[in-house]
Amino acid sequence: MNQSLKILHLEDLEADAEMVDRVLRKAKFNFEKRVVIDREGFVRQLREFQPDVILSDHSLPSFNSSEALRISREEAVDTPFILVTATVSEEYAVSVIKEGASDYILKDRLERLPNAIQNALDKGRMENERRQADEALRSSEQKYKLLFEKNPMPMWMVSQKSLSIIAVNEAAITHYGYTREEFLSMNTGRLWNGGSPGLYLSGIWKHQKKDGATIDVEVISHDMVHEQEPVILILANDITEKLRAEAELARQADIQQKLITQTSIQVQEREREEIGKELHDNINQILAATKLYLDVVLKEIGEHEQKDILQKGYRNLNFAMEEIRQLSQSLVAPTLGGMGLDQALYKLIDNLPSTTSLQLTLDTEGWLGDIADDSLKLTCYRIVQVQLNNIIKHAKAKKATIRLRKTDNLELTIQDDGIGFNPEKRIPGIGLRNIRNRVGYYNGQMKVQSAPGQGCILTVSIPLSSQTKLVEPVLANHE
Repeated sequence: MNQSLKILHLEDLEADAEMVDRVLRKAKFNFEKRVVIDREGFVRQLREFQPDVILSDHSLPSFNSSEALRISREEAVDTPFILVTATVSEEYAVSVIKEGASDYILKDRLERLPNAIQNALDKGRMENERRQADEALRSSEQKYKLLFEKNPMPMWMVSQKSLSIIAVNEAAITHYGYTREEFLSMNTGRLWNGGSPGLYLSGIWKHQKKDGATIDVEVISHDMVHEQEPVILILANDITEKLRAEAELARQADIQQKLITQTSIQVQEREREEIGKELHDNINQILAATKLYLDVVLKEIGEHEQKDILQKGYRNLNFAMEEIRQLSQSLVAPTLGGMGLDQALYKLIDNLPSTTSLQLTLDTEGWLGDIADDSLKLTCYRIVQVQLNNIIKHAKAKKATIRLRKTDNLELTIQDDGIGFNPEKRIPGIGLRNIRNRVGYYNGQMKVQSAPGQGCILTVSIPLSSQTKLVEPVLANHE
């Protein structure tokens, strides 16, 4: 034994004490020993020396082993206590062992003493480790109980065998409105609204309180063993208000985006109108005056060559005026007040450039009545206008059909037989993005179906029963 062992020896015979020393040194014990002969010395050394092991003779002139054992236990000392005596009855030895002594050794058999000391020390160490483990377990259970009972989040435990609630904390009782007895006696399915298949799975589920209120709950479940029984520990976090707040934020963001879209559309319409008027009222008037001058010159000129040059210029001038007229009509929004959407679309088709070879058909068989919202009519007019422009410029189509339907939704379909494209590979252009923004403002849906060589179908559906009504942005007038 390398570590020095502190031994307290209760012995009144010096020769017997030395004999014990010889036996221990022979067994290669490294020890420090103090010998006492009476009660006073025993108690003092017990407190000051704090021995690792106590050896005690049975009978001393004014003291004995029974009193020594009792005192050591009263002092709350768990030090191994070994009786080392010359003679003792077997009954007494058994009684001393029952009272807490580790062992007893007869003086004529001291060769057993080293093993007895080692065994007593090992046993004491194991007992101490067991006590520490028990104390750690009790401490852990107390901490767990505190964390479970005093946790501000609703928690309960469900037996994996019976699927019944076996424990519930105060937060769950307060939040759900059930008493502890009601919780422990209820079928766990009563907490889950609609018999959700995710009864004990982590995730977001709907729970039902005692008063019938339905709440959204984020459940965190964990398999564990409680009192040697497999259980599911459940923590329930009520996120009803959080989800409502997130939904409201999303709704406000959607409204804000629609206000931005509407403002952008109004700005575009105003800019288009100003440009169209500028072209029509100013530039076209200048060209018209120039045309009058050419009329005069052509009537009076006689040279054939110069007249031919002037006529070419005259034709180009006419062509430029027609182009400006077409451009002005496309830029300036039509006055839809008192005009049905179908009538506006017929007028749009009639005013298409004469240079286009596209054959257009407007199908209004399912258009029963008109809509009162002029802004929505203008939106549909612009969608058709943008898509027809796309078809004329890019599709190389020979025919196109516009279908207008009215049910609970405004259904608009524009189909062409052009070259088509792959919607997954082609990035939507400005025109389609503009259409998508306009449709989104009215909570509508837009769908594009196309494939190379198979033309294109643009479908727009806008709900009429719940049109989005927003505060119209006020735009400053620019004179």
